[in-house]
Parts: sequence; structure tokens; C-alpha cells
Amino acid sequence: MKYAVIGLGEFGSSAAVGLFRKGAEVIAVDTDMDRVNSVKDEVSLAIRLNATHEDALKSHGLGEVDVLIAAIGNNFEAQVLVVIHAKQHGIKKIIARATTADHIRVLQAVGADEVFNPEETAARWMVQRLLIRNISNYFELAEGFSVVEINAPASILGKTIEELNLRRRFRINLVAIKKQIRDSTGHAIEQFNAVPPPTEIVREGDVLALVGSDLDLANFMALHE
Repeated sequence: MKYAVIGLGEFGSSAAVGLFRKGAEVIAVDTDMDRVNSVKDEVSLAIRLNATHEDALKSHGLGEVDVLIAAIGNNFEAQVLVVIHAKQHGIKKIIARATTADHIRVLQAVGADEVFNPEETAARWMVQRLLIRNISNYFELAEGFSVVEINAPASILGKTIEELNLRRRFRINLVAIKKQIRDSTGHAIEQFNAVPPPTEIVREGDVLALVGSDLDLANFMALHE
């Protein structure tokens, strides 16, 4: 997959470098040379370019990417123009950053396939961390319902999934377990069990993936602190 990231502020830079480290081909673009230089050794190609110009996407292979991420955070007009030009060039997937509900609607109207608000996402993550203690990751399924990863509380160690009876007692489901095990050389490796059997014993260091309402998840964690 080939990506273009337009706008190398804090979010855009992190996205570009993160994608490249995961093995993607990434073109990083900004009008500020200092920002371009800050990522040039950590992406496939970093260029100083004004992507709002109509013919800008014709250069450096930008019009041939699979995904374009419009991450300009301080100039909404520029953000809209980048999305419009990307759409006109037939880029398969356009992802855009927005800061307000009105911006989200405008970017969707001019052709963005996905629009996100990183500040809102960060706020939701903070709320989840406050409501459900000791979570290491979460994914919101719907309003008020989530999949969360938690470190196994000490109070449930040594018990089987059947003994915990999470569905009946707490109205939550255990959908996966990550375990730290040792290989033949003694090195720690992560083992992922997506369908743990009822006889599976919860051990110290296990990470549990739980699904349920935020309230039920919070109640479970409150009782097992």
C-alpha cells in the first residue's frame, strides 16, 4: 500500500512515520521545510510542496497513492482543497482530519471517505480510562459499548474462565487472552488465544479482551481492583 500524508504537524508526522515503520510506502508533504526535514529519514519520500495547487498531485507520484491522509490542522480551506483535488485525481481512499462538526460535514461533502477528529478521539480515550480503570486499549463498538484490554486483576488469577462466569455475573464476555510465555531459549513471547476454552486458567501477566457495556465493564473493574 502506498500512502500520502499532507500536513506534517504533530498528528501528520506521527501518522507518516508510524505507517512507514509498519512497512508502508509513505510520501510526506508539507509547505514547511523544517517539518519536511524532521521526517525525511523516517519515510519513503518527504517533499516540500503546496498540495492545494491543482496540479500538485501530479508530481512525485502523489496522484497514484492508494490512500491520501489530509492532515492540515491550521488551515481548513487548504484541507478542503486537498480533498477536492485528491477526489478529482481518483485516489481510492481519502482520509481527512477535522476539528469541528461543521468541518466534518464539509469534508464529507467534498469527497472525504473518512473524517476524524483526533481531539475528540483523545477525549473519548481519556473518558474510557477514567471510567474503566487499568485498561490498556479499547475500541468503541457503539455508544456506551466497548471492547477493552485489561491486565488481569490479581483477584482473578488462578481461576478458570468457567469459574469466573463473567457473562452471568457481570454481563460481559471474554473474547481473547494475550499470554506471555517462554520459548525454548527462555525468551518471552506473546501468545494470542482468540477463542479461550472454559478450562483456560488466568495467569499473572495475562491481558484480557473484554466486551460489554461501559457501565458493566467499569463495575467489573471496580470490584477487582
